[in-house]
Amino acid sequence: MSRRRPAWVVAFAGFAGGLFAIAFFSQSHRVAVAQPKGLVITPAPQAPTLANSGSLGAKVGDTLELTLTGTNLNDPVSVLLSCPGKVSIPTDNKNGTDAAKLRVKVELPADCPVGLHTLRVATKQGVSNFRPFLVDELAAVPEVDTNRSKDMPQVATIPTVIAGRTDPEMSDFYKVKVSPGQTVTFEVIARRVGSPLDPIIVLHDAKTKRELVDLYADDTPGLQSDCRLTHTFKDGGEFLVEVRDTTYRGGADYFYRLRIGDFPGVTTAFPVAAQRGQTASIGFAGPGTAEIPPVSLKVPADPTLAAMYVSPKKPGGIGGWPVAVRLSNWPEAAEQEPNDEPAKANKLPVPGGVSGRFEKAGDLDHFAITGKKGVKYSAAVSTFEINSPCEVLIRVLDEKGKEIGRSTPAQPNARVEFTPAADGTFVIACEQLNFLSGPNEIYHLTVQPVAADFDIVLAFDRGEAPAGGGTAIAATVNRLNGYTGPVNLSIVGDPSLSGTTTVATGQTVAFVPLLVKDGTKPGAYPFRVQGEATVNGEAIVRVGTLVDTVKATLGGMPNPPRELFSGCALAVVEKQPFEVKLSADPASIEKGKGGKVVVEVVRGMGADGDIAIAPLFVPPNITAAAAKPIAKGATKTDLALTTTSAAIAGSSPFVFRVTTKVGGKDFAIIPPPLMIDITEAKKKDEPKKDEPKK
Repeated sequence: MSRRRPAWVVAFAGFAGGLFAIAFFSQSHRVAVAQPKGLVITPAPQAPTLANSGSLGAKVGDTLELTLTGTNLNDPVSVLLSCPGKVSIPTDNKNGTDAAKLRVKVELPADCPVGLHTLRVATKQGVSNFRPFLVDELAAVPEVDTNRSKDMPQVATIPTVIAGRTDPEMSDFYKVKVSPGQTVTFEVIARRVGSPLDPIIVLHDAKTKRELVDLYADDTPGLQSDCRLTHTFKDGGEFLVEVRDTTYRGGADYFYRLRIGDFPGVTTAFPVAAQRGQTASIGFAGPGTAEIPPVSLKVPADPTLAAMYVSPKKPGGIGGWPVAVRLSNWPEAAEQEPNDEPAKANKLPVPGGVSGRFEKAGDLDHFAITGKKGVKYSAAVSTFEINSPCEVLIRVLDEKGKEIGRSTPAQPNARVEFTPAADGTFVIACEQLNFLSGPNEIYHLTVQPVAADFDIVLAFDRGEAPAGGGTAIAATVNRLNGYTGPVNLSIVGDPSLSGTTTVATGQTVAFVPLLVKDGTKPGAYPFRVQGEATVNGEAIVRVGTLVDTVKATLGGMPNPPRELFSGCALAVVEKQPFEVKLSADPASIEKGKGGKVVVEVVRGMGADGDIAIAPLFVPPNITAAAAKPIAKGATKTDLALTTTSAAIAGSSPFVFRVTTKVGGKDFAIIPPPLMIDITEAKKKDEPKKDEPKK
């Protein structure tokens, strides 16, 4: 393991077929790294699940058949792939009848983005969790089971990609033949795609079986504990490539992809950010990238687009694994040397961003901004988040060179907030916290006023509903920097889906109704939850994120690809075994008084047993009594509500989970939220409605 803090990875994608590759993914430009613990939503028991498998992937332009494993995979209706491509489900040999296994046929276009994508399966009853789907410009070769010793290595022809898996207390060995003067890169992709494997690469002489101690890679900067080794072989010959876990762990989930070839290995893009709606020239940073020319990017103005992805590629060669270019709403630049002293500081607009690097020992970078009296500003640096191992100390200097603020090294992110006592020019000084330098020491600095804002945290990434019906998506709105106003939430994505709600002042938790257009065909439909608010006259758009869910799906990955944070899917299913109708009695409840929720069901075939009703969410200062199950043969029940004087006035959501057994198996439905109007308590002397005043 590295002695430095682990490098975080943003995302990986790109296009094959040209000198450079560019891919676009939608996601809010702000991502909450540490999200508060909130609502817990579990998948419906009838929904399918996909097992973790490193074998999911394909070559650009290829057609191949994959076998998916998991649970409840019978009765499939479609497969949702996040990259361009066509997926079909063969019907031969009773495919689709096995709940644990499903064959699918994947056809990818030649310009399909290279990198990490996702795959989900939709059945007649629900949609699965996503699993990683890897696209490469090289066809993957499966690992053989007999390559566990130096005496029986698997022969690999350069260039190649090998889909492997480590076993406990074992190493995998591959034999390659290289020519004199040939440069080869060996790269293991594991942790970056959700594998728990912490890989290392060791090269050995194939004749003597002796380890080449200088040809070793572990925790390469920018690869989130994955490893990459690039070497020019002075003499030709045969060599053994050993791949194993650092502590010799292994098992069914410890999968990896070993890429071998003459391709660039970059740490980050440089500059690492670009302004929306502009054209930017993007190069690459890291060892051996000086000869790779920059690429010109035309950045869309979409405020929800988080990043673009570029893949370095030598003319006529193989593309390297892609790196991210973050997008912002303000001007972005790359530092210009010399700026080692305040007098030579680069001018930086506010708000604005700049990409910097500490290339030489003792390098200091200075940036000058114009500050206004009484306005609070933040200066923040991103490093691990952009694939860089760099650690930065920020200092803020006034016009006399006096330090008025500095970042705290103990904090995970370098950030300073300061409020000028007078108008003037201020200098932001950046230095390497550990006094290191080199091609990997990249950082991104942003300076902006501290403004009111909000973010949205989603509780779950999928659901199911029939055409003409709906369900509910749980969201928590966190208001930031003093914002207290309302936030409008809506479902965006496939036009067959819709739903809106408003999170009023004083409210935090919301359930967005997710409604399906009548006549929509069964299948999986992608969507996002988008929030909008007007703050100080400015329209702000944010996208709901699922950081915790994505981390758990990808084996606890510290910093998953950003484009996955906002991706949700709804299964449009066939008619469900029973329908649920919710109503309030009375329709409006006065603070301090009570009412009840009436639950009615329409039973279909097989739903003839007891039906249980459990509240998923009841607004604060309102309590719901336990509801008696709807007994066999019955269709109706209710549960009492009690409000206190502290209940929030306005339209409030009540959400329930309704469960039963169908055909001996558990089945659950979350209907759209029931909105109940909570009103202020009437004064004692206030006349009743239609009663004349005295």
